[in-house]
Amino acid sequence: MASAENPLTEELAKFVQEKLDEWKVPGISVGVIDKDQVFTAGYGTATLPDTPATPETLWYAGSTTKAFTGAVIAQLIHSNKYPALEKGWQTTISSILREDFVLQDEWATNHLTLEDAVSHRTGMPRHDQSASRLLDDGDGGKRHATVKDVTRNLRNLRLSEEPRVKFQYCNLMYGVLSHVVETVTGKPFGEVMRELIFEPLGMTSTYLSLDDARASPKHLSAGYYWDEKTSKYVLVEDVSVIEHGGAGAIISNTEDYAKWAKCMLLGKAPFSAAVHKDIRTPRIVQSMPNGGKDVTMYALGWDRVLYHGHLLYSHGGGMMAAGSTVIWLPDDKLGLVAFGNTSITSNAVIDTVLYKLLDEKLGIAPEKRTDAAKGWRSVIDHFIQSYDKSMDNLFPKRPNPPIPSPVSVKDLAGKYYDPGYKTIELRAEPHPDKQGEEILVAERDDATWLIHMRLHHVSGTWWIMYAMEMGSPNLFRECEQVEFKIGHDGRATALEVDFYSLIGNQHEGKVVFNRVKEA
Repeated sequence: MASAENPLTEELAKFVQEKLDEWKVPGISVGVIDKDQVFTAGYGTATLPDTPATPETLWYAGSTTKAFTGAVIAQLIHSNKYPALEKGWQTTISSILREDFVLQDEWATNHLTLEDAVSHRTGMPRHDQSASRLLDDGDGGKRHATVKDVTRNLRNLRLSEEPRVKFQYCNLMYGVLSHVVETVTGKPFGEVMRELIFEPLGMTSTYLSLDDARASPKHLSAGYYWDEKTSKYVLVEDVSVIEHGGAGAIISNTEDYAKWAKCMLLGKAPFSAAVHKDIRTPRIVQSMPNGGKDVTMYALGWDRVLYHGHLLYSHGGGMMAAGSTVIWLPDDKLGLVAFGNTSITSNAVIDTVLYKLLDEKLGIAPEKRTDAAKGWRSVIDHFIQSYDKSMDNLFPKRPNPPIPSPVSVKDLAGKYYDPGYKTIELRAEPHPDKQGEEILVAERDDATWLIHMRLHHVSGTWWIMYAMEMGSPNLFRECEQVEFKIGHDGRATALEVDFYSLIGNQHEGKVVFNRVKEA
């Protein structure tokens, strides 16, 4: 068999550096799998000022973790060792997690299956802002949340669609699947993942624990965002996301992910033919044809599509300050993997580079090639425009001048609590642009996604909330309608937030945070 030519050329290195500079990304690492051959390279910087990105650099893998979760459950099902899984993917979640898996809809509680959860068709929206990293331990301290906690919190969150009707991406349900794995096997999720996938594939630099990754001899990249005001990179603190479990907790490198992608595209051990068939089987339609892609469907943690006639599986990932993508084409025996160290913008660079490599390998005509950068510009523009126009979009009929708030800003400050979304503690601060006025501010440092909230008065009891994810505060921003509920005594009794996720354009619904009485 003739050796494939290494596609990671010096010319490509120049192209990558141009994209890193353009998108303000410190570094990425790329791997290409061509049949039995693997090519890897690092570009730019893993940790500023001068630690280079290499194929051995460790990165947060984000939602590319989901495919591992699907594969683990398929492996458990086909092992025929677990009576609780005898119905395979049609096993109801509640039959395994009777006390823990409770939804607000009784039918959904009793009938949702493993397949429903793995394919994002449960009717549950993202509810990402409900995800907690730290919880009260009952003794005045904090403890790290677990996948069991994630599962038990679902009873406090509303469904937004009927089950099995619509594709709605939901990280929380992969936390549920992680809890299923732990319950069925009696082992920690990470241990099962290591035994069934990491060790058989020789993925010796892949972890689900931040502490384990930090203890590795391999360098763990730092995460950043670009501050337009100072024209400098800002370091984003590493956080453990073990409560994210099978939704996005993996930390790995290009060398290990190349082994994973190679296993997928060649259909080899440690998985049987039946497991590989399970992995590849589409479960629900996700989106309509677009940009050279046919109808996109969702398999076991994989987007499945015909790309210019070529069967292609892929999945992206994003964390606080990290991006990743895995692509594999089983018929072409071709795979591509990449990681980067910013949120959103590294995904743009990664996809631009990977689709350039892919289109060149497949011989796609230049005019038909994927413009990944354009796609990501559109996503970012959507975020920015939604933020810039949020006041008009959310309050198109607001009075001018506004009706004064019936309660002073200082009297609105305090703690507000909802069982699903936990605590928002508001404090009054001077308005950044209007002298003599005040706004309300909160940081949700205990949340999985570290969120900074700013509430500005609109009119009467109505306010607008600007929520910024601290891994990418310049880009990843959402705006919500907020209303304070005022009691007959003139005091605020509750805070109602109408949550809407720009990612996937999901309306998550109104959540009432009741005011916590001061001791």
